[in-house]
Amino acid sequence: MATPLTEEQQQAIDTARDVPPQVVDPRTGTAYVLIRAEEYETLRETLMEGRRQKAIRAVALRNATGRIEEP
Repeated sequence: MATPLTEEQQQAIDTARDVPPQVVDPRTGTAYVLIRAEEYETLRETLMEGRRQKAIRAVALRNATGRIEEP
């Protein structure tokens, strides 16, 4: 679901330099960062790949430990 930016949010994006602008939910105080969808997808894929690699290492370690403990 895409929600149109407010004028204030658009101005924040237009003036942002190295740090993406943040928006805050006034009900909860939760901050959100506005980034381009393409950047989000790249970041998401990177994080998912990191999780996959961590899981692979954990399985490899368990397998290696099992082999060492075998008589």
